[in-house]
Amino acid sequence: MKKIFLLFYSSLVLFSLEACKPLDPPPNVILILTDDQGWGDLSLNGNVDITTPNIDRLGTMGIRFDRFYVSPVCSPTRAELLTGRHHVRGGVYGTSAGGERLDEDEQTLAEVLKTVGYQTAAYGKWHNGMQAPYHPNSRGFDDFYGFCSGHWGNYYNPVLEHNGTLVRGDGFIIDDLTQRGIDFINNNKNKPFF
Repeated sequence: MKKIFLLFYSSLVLFSLEACKPLDPPPNVILILTDDQGWGDLSLNGNVDITTPNIDRLGTMGIRFDRFYVSPVCSPTRAELLTGRHHVRGGVYGTSAGGERLDEDEQTLAEVLKTVGYQTAAYGKWHNGMQAPYHPNSRGFDDFYGFCSGHWGNYYNPVLEHNGTLVRGDGFIIDDLTQRGIDFINNNKNKPFF
C-alpha cells in the first residue's frame, strides 16, 4: 500500500510541475489605459453615438477586462490596474496633494514581470507620484516617457520627461507617445516586453 501511495503522490507532483512550466516564449503584454473613459463610451460596448473602430478592433483581437471595476478618476484607476488591488489599500485616495502616490510597499505588475526577464516601459500619463520612490522608473519600468502629473500644458511639443530628465516633446503629443511605444516594441521584439 505504501508503494502505491508513493507512486500516486510522485505522479501527482510530476504532473503538477508540468502544469507550472512557463510559456515558451513568454507572451508580450501591451496594456492600453484610456484616461477617464467609461465602459459605455466605446461602440464595442454598445454606444451608438460614438464610433471607436480602432479601439473596438483591439478589443476584439486582444483580452478585454470586462469585469475590472475601478474608481472613476485617473490615479486610483492606475493604482488598481498596476497592483490588482483596491486603490485605497495601496495608499491612493485622490488625485492631488499626495493622494495620488502609490505606497512604496505595493508591488506593481511591471516589477513582477521584470523578475522573470521582461523589458518594461510606460509612455504617457503616470499620475501615481512624481519623484522616487513613486516615479515609474522606481516602480519597475525600465523606460518612461511622458508626464507624471495629472495633465500637460499643451498638445504640441510639450515639456515631457524621459527617465527623469525634462525633454521637449516631438510634435503632437499623442503621435509622439504612440511612436515611442512602437519603437519600444520594435527594439524588444526578440525579448518579452510589457
